[in-house]
Amino acid sequence: MVRIRISTKLLTAFSLLLAIMALTGLFAMQKMGEVDALSGELRGRWLPASQSLGDIHAYLSQYRIKQGDLIDTPSDRTEKLVRNAQLVVDGLLDDYAKHADAKQKTALDTLRQGWTAYTAENARIVTLARGGDASARALFQGEALDQFYAIEDNVLAMIDQDSKAAAEVSNRSAQIYASARTVLIGAIIGGLGAAIALMGVLMANIARPLSRMSEAVGRLIAGDMAVDLPGIGRGDEIGALAAALDQFKALVAADATRAAEEKARAAQTRATIQAIGGGLAALAAGNLGHRVPENGEGELAKLHADYNTAVGELAHVLGKIIEGCATIQTGTMDISTAANDLALRSEQQASSITETARTLGEFTGTVRITADNARQTSGRLGIARSTAGTVEDISRKAIAAMRSIEGSSREMSEIVNVIDGIAFQTNLLALNAGVEAARAGDSGKGFAVVANEVRALALRSAEAAKDIKSLISTSTDQIGGGVSLVESSGDALRQIVGEVSAVSDLVNQIAEAAEKQATGIAEISDMVSSMDRFTQANAAMVEETSAGTRNLSQETLRLMEQLRRFSIDQTRSGTAQESSDDTHSFSRPVSAIAPARPLRPIPATPAAPAFDGPAFDGNAALRHDPAPSTDDWSEF
Repeated sequence: MVRIRISTKLLTAFSLLLAIMALTGLFAMQKMGEVDALSGELRGRWLPASQSLGDIHAYLSQYRIKQGDLIDTPSDRTEKLVRNAQLVVDGLLDDYAKHADAKQKTALDTLRQGWTAYTAENARIVTLARGGDASARALFQGEALDQFYAIEDNVLAMIDQDSKAAAEVSNRSAQIYASARTVLIGAIIGGLGAAIALMGVLMANIARPLSRMSEAVGRLIAGDMAVDLPGIGRGDEIGALAAALDQFKALVAADATRAAEEKARAAQTRATIQAIGGGLAALAAGNLGHRVPENGEGELAKLHADYNTAVGELAHVLGKIIEGCATIQTGTMDISTAANDLALRSEQQASSITETARTLGEFTGTVRITADNARQTSGRLGIARSTAGTVEDISRKAIAAMRSIEGSSREMSEIVNVIDGIAFQTNLLALNAGVEAARAGDSGKGFAVVANEVRALALRSAEAAKDIKSLISTSTDQIGGGVSLVESSGDALRQIVGEVSAVSDLVNQIAEAAEKQATGIAEISDMVSSMDRFTQANAAMVEETSAGTRNLSQETLRLMEQLRRFSIDQTRSGTAQESSDDTHSFSRPVSAIAPARPLRPIPATPAAPAFDGPAFDGNAALRHDPAPSTDDWSEF
């Protein structure tokens, strides 16, 4: 049997349809190319050639008309118009030659020959017309007219020839279109027929078998194992699907058999679960003597035995736990008593260290105050020394100023001496002038009066200079005395500055020594504070230990209360039973044991307090106030 897959069938069918479509398309493209080539020939050759011939015919007529105008009215303008028409015709003939084939070129050569002869005849006509010869018109209407008609006949013949050639090209294009349409219609009809035939084949070989297979699968899912699967023995995918479904049907039947066996095993498992569940319920109620019957099979029998073994081991372990709880209870009571004693001793030690720290704090404050006072005294001495230095500088400046004044006084005395000399010379001159005026007689009287006045003025100047000299001498003596006094005061100030500097150095040494003492005492205070913190931490640790032991004792009692819920099989755990009997000694109420006191955080003790307030007090928790206070070690 030939095995052809469905994919191969579908591929073959669609390939056939695609081949028909491709061949049809290629044929249509070929014919369209032929039609396009013929259309291009019409556009690129025959239409331009026909247009050129039409223009040639029109300009020939125009040329003939301009010739007549030239004969009637010869002029340069009409001659130019004739020449322009000739040039246009020559250009059109050249354009036509670009599109002409061999046959058209033969006709074109004939036309060129006739046109050349006609234009040569036109030269004769122009010459005769210029000379006013009447034979020009006879030539124009005679021989030249015959030549023109011959040229026109050639042009018309060429137009007719090109029209026939263009019509032939158009007919060929129409024939190609008609044949292509016929072939395409046949190809379309054939393709549709092939598609319908292939669709029928695919429906019969693929769609209907798949529909029957779908119906069979639905019945198989519904539980009908007697259904016949169509398509078994086919070589395609439908046959493979039918074979797989047939195997699936066999597997479903085998699963039904296995389900019955599993149901039986499930019943045994439920019985085992119920038995173990009853044992677990008894265990939850505290009965450790309950055992499950060992009547299982296979792995279930091992489960029964393992459960009974586990319960027995649990009873043994609980007995050991009860014994351990009794031992822990006794140990915690001893630890609690020792911790309470240690806490009391730690409280006493912390109180002593706090008093020591307070005393050191007060002493440190006093030393620091002394050091501060010494530093302040040193500062004030420095200010006094600076002030004395300033006064000394001022005295030096005053001495310099007085010595400058003394020098100025000496200069003024010399100036006064010069003035006194000038007055003396003036007096002599006035005296001589008076003598000369007396000799002159009456004519010298006026001059004598002036000489007397000058002499009197010289005398007064001499007296004034003498008074000034006396005053300057007195001032100089007084300034000298002042300079001596100022120098004496300057020496005294320098001695005072030296003594103040010495005192300031001594005070600085005292301040440094006091600062070192304060630093040493502060270090001692830090060590005492550290001892205070360590002592408080030890006391807190002791208190925590005591609280922990009390909590452990309470937890032990609660654990033993929980263990009393369990009933232990005496035949399996004799020791555990004895321990259970001894638990009555620990059955006293939990309130009989001192409750654990809550712990209070340890405040950090400052190493060296700034003594702006009272002296160092240590830990506030250890302060002994005269008045009763609730802030004691019971709340530590």
